[in-house]
Amino acid sequence: MPETAQIKKTTLVAEPGGILDKCLAVKPDMGENLRKRLMLLEQYDLGFLLLGLSPRRLLRDGRLFDNEQVLPLLLWFGQWDKHCRYWAAEVMQQWLVFNPAEGDFESVSDAKAVEFRDYFFEKYAIPLIEEFRQYVALSMLFPDEHNAPSGPVDMVWHSFILNTEEYEDFSTRVWIGAEHMPPEVPEEEYR
Repeated sequence: MPETAQIKKTTLVAEPGGILDKCLAVKPDMGENLRKRLMLLEQYDLGFLLLGLSPRRLLRDGRLFDNEQVLPLLLWFGQWDKHCRYWAAEVMQQWLVFNPAEGDFESVSDAKAVEFRDYFFEKYAIPLIEEFRQYVALSMLFPDEHNAPSGPVDMVWHSFILNTEEYEDFSTRVWIGAEHMPPEVPEEEYR
């Protein structure tokens, strides 16, 4: 991606047959409706999710809750990736030492924030979005099974849910009957 402040519109669709062929290998007798929806899943452009997974404003402005999935993902991948660990540590240090509410946040230059954003997209966000697509296919193939996504894929799902119009379209055309995960323990049991 070029080093610009704006996120270039990125189209994220699956390879034709990349999901459907795998699903047919597992469930060759699937109905026509499911087959059509899996084809829609392959063609569905999930590129808009990159905006919700961008660490740029977090690094530049210290906005921890702007895209609330970004910091947990940086912390998660920071276990293995020195770049994610470095930027997560920088943000946390800023929040612990300075008061962003009073304008004390020492922001990262926009050029560095964009450089890391592009790195993060290529290495983590785009593969996670594709992993989310595979999770959706799995849950469509086996709707009666409890299919739980990994933590990072769940963050992508939460980011998607925040895009209410897109999520409604997706869950009415592609992921019909998508789960909306209830808490594991009902509130009544917390008394």
